[in-house]
Amino acid sequence: MLLPRRQLPLNALRAFETAARHSNLRSAARELGVTHGAVSRQVRQLEGRLGVTLFERSHNRLSLTSAGQRLMQTVGEAFDQIARSTLYLDPDSMAGSLVIGSTPSITLGWLLRVIGEFHGKYPEVQLELRNITPEEKNLPAALDVAICYGLPEAGPRAVSVLFTEQYFPVCSPALISSGEPLRRPQDLLKYPLLDDQHNHWTRWFEHLGASTPNPVKRLFVQESYQVISAVREGYGVGLVDRIEVARDLRQGNLVALFEDRVAAPHSHYLVHDPEPQLTLRARVFVEFLHQSLQVLLA
Repeated sequence: MLLPRRQLPLNALRAFETAARHSNLRSAARELGVTHGAVSRQVRQLEGRLGVTLFERSHNRLSLTSAGQRLMQTVGEAFDQIARSTLYLDPDSMAGSLVIGSTPSITLGWLLRVIGEFHGKYPEVQLELRNITPEEKNLPAALDVAICYGLPEAGPRAVSVLFTEQYFPVCSPALISSGEPLRRPQDLLKYPLLDDQHNHWTRWFEHLGASTPNPVKRLFVQESYQVISAVREGYGVGLVDRIEVARDLRQGNLVALFEDRVAAPHSHYLVHDPEPQLTLRARVFVEFLHQSLQVLLA
């Protein structure tokens, strides 16, 4: 049954959510500051409105039915989101410095766009970007948040995997518009291959079961963002991750040549203080980063 928004029984939903968390009506009543009977009535009224049984009742304990589990997931997430949003109502609570560390390739490849959008939404936050090296072992203590390539030694700080890059070949449309056709991966050897210090081309061909290539035309650069810049200029074919070139592919500035992909040898990791010590600014940025990555990786 679909209830119009204006008819949503908010008090009954709150009673249901609290009872579901505690699996007990008396505990829910103590949290809500009402009587046991009041919570029971609210829950039964909600079941009547929805036309389903939400709880199985046995020996003063409650267990959710399948319908109750579905409703609890939605209602619980909604209440959590409302609670989180109250943190951000006062702009003064966000004011202050936020120091973010990342490698130059991460910063120029995709993070700078995320940071720019974040600053546009939260201009009261004073952002400072600092360079770190890939697989840096000792992260500076001054960093509030760090995005690392490779698992760092973070000490007591929280570490989680953001994503693992998946490399595939791209080039400028102009490069192949009048050149040799590309029917199989080995045909890429007819064009200059752009590579960085990680030697992704060797791993990509090996992933396809092909022998390690020895192309006549090859250009080595130091960082992956330099590969992308050279590809955009039409200097050759490069292996990139979608997060780095999604906009170029949508706008037709680059074209994907083959769908075969090889995973990067290391993942990207997010590092920050443990939740109890995390500042509001850092918490908001971490949530914003995750939301942005969902869009970029879609």
